[in-house]
Amino acid sequence: MALAKRITGWLMRKLRTQSHNTELSLGELMNIEYDRQLAEVMQRRLRPESICIDGGAHKGQMLLEMCRLAPKAVHHAFEPIPELAKQLQVRFPGSQIHQHAIADYSGSSSFKYVRNAPAYSGLKERTYDHDNPEIEDINVEVVRLDDVISDSESIEFIKLDLEGGEYHAMKGAVNLIRRCKPIIVFEAGEPSSAYYGVTSEMIFNFVSETLGYSISTMKMWLENESPFNKETFIKNYHLDFYYIAYGI
Repeated sequence: MALAKRITGWLMRKLRTQSHNTELSLGELMNIEYDRQLAEVMQRRLRPESICIDGGAHKGQMLLEMCRLAPKAVHHAFEPIPELAKQLQVRFPGSQIHQHAIADYSGSSSFKYVRNAPAYSGLKERTYDHDNPEIEDINVEVVRLDDVISDSESIEFIKLDLEGGEYHAMKGAVNLIRRCKPIIVFEAGEPSSAYYGVTSEMIFNFVSETLGYSISTMKMWLENESPFNKETFIKNYHLDFYYIAYGI
């Protein structure tokens, strides 16, 4: 635990130096760095015709990057919050905007819409960085990616930022992943995934055994480092909250 605190302190100092902003929280600083890494991963791997899935598209920051790097493809973006989905439809007329949450089942569900911090919204409540989250229960449609994405489409990249629901979204996309072998960048961590009953061991076993994938941080992948084994992934799980899964 002492080592983790030292690493956290060092990381905060480093990220604040890079961002030139000392007012941001550690989570916000790490999100800035993860977004930079995610953009670099996409830049390295996407071709002009690469079809992508943006799960939890929010305001479209990463969808915009997908469209820029793969302008010949029709991308899929999933955003269950009605206002945000409508904004995406206007902003990205060349992409398919799905006003749905994604999981390992299809149907309707209550959705925790955090009005004063929409990026933290999800199918379940989670630990929030915001001091006074204003949570509104809304009803949303839930789909499996296996049921929505046509077998004629070859998906090359999937981004999942679902505030804890990423594991179940991947479970609902097993056939798609086995067929297309896309790179998957996903969020996972105790402040969010634990509320869905998901542990680090469950994630590692699913990615490695069910999908036959390796798992790393984006930084490790970008620097061509060896992927995690189960022991190192479990040890790292409380330090990072974005990971990349890729075919062996």
